[in-house]
Amino acid sequence: MKKFIYLAIFIFSAFSFTFAQKSKTTYLDKHFMPLSNKSKGEKQYLKSSFPVIEGRQTETVHDMNGTLIKSIIHEFDSKKNLTKTVSEEYDDQGRVFKISTVEHKTKKEMIEYYHAGNLIGRFLCNENEVVFGLRIKDGEQLETSKNEFEPDFAVTKQQFREFLWSNLAYPDEARKKKIQGTVTIALEVMPDGSVRTMEVINQEEVSQILQEEAKRVISNFDKGFRPALDINGNPVRKWMYVPVRFSLG
Repeated sequence: MKKFIYLAIFIFSAFSFTFAQKSKTTYLDKHFMPLSNKSKGEKQYLKSSFPVIEGRQTETVHDMNGTLIKSIIHEFDSKKNLTKTVSEEYDDQGRVFKISTVEHKTKKEMIEYYHAGNLIGRFLCNENEVVFGLRIKDGEQLETSKNEFEPDFAVTKQQFREFLWSNLAYPDEARKKKIQGTVTIALEVMPDGSVRTMEVINQEEVSQILQEEAKRVISNFDKGFRPALDINGNPVRKWMYVPVRFSLG
């Protein structure tokens, strides 16, 4: 009997050790970006990544109190290429309020929003731009080209791109050194459409020279922003993320 108990303990311990070795935990900041060792003090969330099993990998994101914030499933084909990502986000009561499905081959994304289990919005996006949307209110389906649940520019994406093309200057030093990259700017858009905070969320991945130029250009954007709406149609504070790409040819 003792041999059986010892064997069971050994098997359980070995399994636990193997599982721990294969899973991975990462601290994230308020923008859900991974933190380096020197910035661990900014941790807001903890992401757990589990092994790929039968072409599927699961990730979970909890806040520092252990509350589940988001779950993510990545699907891979037989050649280990990422084909689909499905993420679910949860409200304070643990209910799903947002589901995002990304088809990586076509770069299309379907975003659905829920309230108390009921679908209230569905948006088909192509590279972050809404192609077709439905806003469901009082049982009525209303077509829309804007995702009202997320903040955005007050003008179209094309108009913003034209603003970038006209105002973005490739820094001479970066050009001479052939420095390229994408600066991701986080903007805290307030209910009145103003921007309270602007931050670069990938500082450790891109040159400081490019960061300064990206911040300069976004600071000069004078066309305004549209705040996000809650389920009742009231404007709320929310972050939006703007990539500014620097490419030499």
